Amino acid sequence: GGERERERDIIEKPFFFVVVLDREPRRRRASKQAMSSLVLSLSSKPSLLRKLALRCHSTLRMFSSSTTTNPYLVHHVAHFGSAWEDLDVRSEIHYFDPVKEDEVIVRDKVCPLEFRKACCLVGMSHGWGVFKVQCDDYKDRAVYVSDYYNPCGSKSNPKIIPLHPIGQPNAPQMHAVTNAAMTCSPDQSTDFAVAVNTLGAMINFFRPKDSVSLIFDTPFRYFDLSKVMYSKRDDKFYSASTGGDFLISWDSFFEEGNLSSKWHELRFTNLPELTQSEWEILDSCSKTVHLVESPSGQRFLIKWYAQNHKPGEYMTFLCRGTKRFMVFREEEETGVMSYTEDIGDLCIFLGNSEPFCVKASSFPGLNPNSIYFAGDGCGVYDIATRKPRSFRTKSPLAFSIVSLLPYWIPPMSL
Repeated sequence: GGERERERDIIEKPFFFVVVLDREPRRRRASKQAMSSLVLSLSSKPSLLRKLALRCHSTLRMFSSSTTTNPYLVHHVAHFGSAWEDLDVRSEIHYFDPVKEDEVIVRDKVCPLEFRKACCLVGMSHGWGVFKVQCDDYKDRAVYVSDYYNPCGSKSNPKIIPLHPIGQPNAPQMHAVTNAAMTCSPDQSTDFAVAVNTLGAMINFFRPKDSVSLIFDTPFRYFDLSKVMYSKRDDKFYSASTGGDFLISWDSFFEEGNLSSKWHELRFTNLPELTQSEWEILDSCSKTVHLVESPSGQRFLIKWYAQNHKPGEYMTFLCRGTKRFMVFREEEETGVMSYTEDIGDLCIFLGNSEPFCVKASSFPGLNPNSIYFAGDGCGVYDIATRKPRSFRTKSPLAFSIVSLLPYWIPPMSL
């Protein structure tokens, strides 16, 4: 009995170790081969590689910081000091917090030298502003992106990244930019792209890392007042036509002399049933069309109807002429836009900045299934009841002055 056990021990143990030692290199070889194939595949698709890198970076940021600000509206900016005489010009930036419906102030922020000439904020995305600044020769305007208005940006040294001059559009287009969109915050990656949409037929694309600047001409009559947005799901820029019947898209990974576009004709279903008087009211309104993507990648098209629209009129903390929003949910498989009055726990933020969504449950005090709007009036719209209301500010005197900056800032990590 003892000899049989020793024989079994001698036979089985070497066999066991031989199996383990033999299979492990094959696993490693297979793993290396799979990794090599993956690297080769990704190297041939730089846009996919960039998208994966951004997602990994976003995930790391999410785990490294669990504290975020509420969504803010840039309400008012005051400067202290002479832009021409003082070296040290400070700013006081006032925000409106829609969660608390009260004011938040960031004081003693240095105003960058580049912004002390003729300068205007023309867009905002990911908490970074897009600025047009008069050049020294006064013949053209340069474009910068900066975290100057970001509540979490440096107070003593705001970040400024220059882009290329905006090309050579005519004078009205030089002074009329509808909005801007970015692939990500420059804090996330230096390989970011910016799309600046001008009034009329011109969209300017910039990639600072590669010093790439491109101009795309769109059909004027379809995209005169359109706005541009970035889809993280598709890694593309999109713009909806003025009537909301067409989309045009551009790959965000563009190169000098190579910017392809694609047209999409939209189909709508489940349209709302309105009375004749309701249609008459909408016909009397101006309409703007917006695209927005939720954190999960769900895309919505929103039609914003407002009466007595006066471009350039100062914005106040009142609903003013806003009458209705129509929300259409995109069916991802078919691309059909289906009318809905239920977007669940989401809140949509619309203004002059790139639109964004947040979950109301993540910010107690926000109203779910709502649209927070700033531009043609200012307030919150209940999608289910189809009713807008003005904000109930806790500090009425703080908001008695007009607001010149209808730009929403998404939640930022502290």
